[in-house]
Amino acid sequence: MMALLTAFCVVGRLLMAFIPNVQPITATLILVTLYMGSFQAIVISSLSILITNFYLGMGIWTIAQILSFWCVILLVVSLDKLTNLKNNTVLQLIVCMLSGLGYGFLISVMLAPFFGVTNFWAYYVTGVSFDMMHAFGTMSFYILLKKPFVYIINKEVNAKK
Repeated sequence: MMALLTAFCVVGRLLMAFIPNVQPITATLILVTLYMGSFQAIVISSLSILITNFYLGMGIWTIAQILSFWCVILLVVSLDKLTNLKNNTVLQLIVCMLSGLGYGFLISVMLAPFFGVTNFWAYYVTGVSFDMMHAFGTMSFYILLKKPFVYIINKEVNAKK
């Protein structure tokens, strides 16, 4: 299951590469975290970024991308423990929005020193439109993927019984 989800993330990111920051990885990782666990999400996120960056470009940003996805996973785990996120669709969509925005912010914080940025906020604001695309893309993919994902996970769980 993890290999198939990793392949889905890789293919989805590569197919959507023509639209900046719009890809199904974040939505998939939120679903994996909620329904399979954080360890699985960490493995899938790390492998997805490593594999896709072989095609899209490998660099110091690869580490920042992996760490930012780990932070998104940690956010989902924390919010699920505090609020029972799994049973609140509206909150899930808010988390999708925050994940897209937070991911971009974290990437900017981590990469700014490597790029010699002297004015962080000017650097960050220039990329906010891309973060908004990531946030709305994540929400859209989440809406599209949640029902089939939950169906497949429930079918998998019942098959193991």
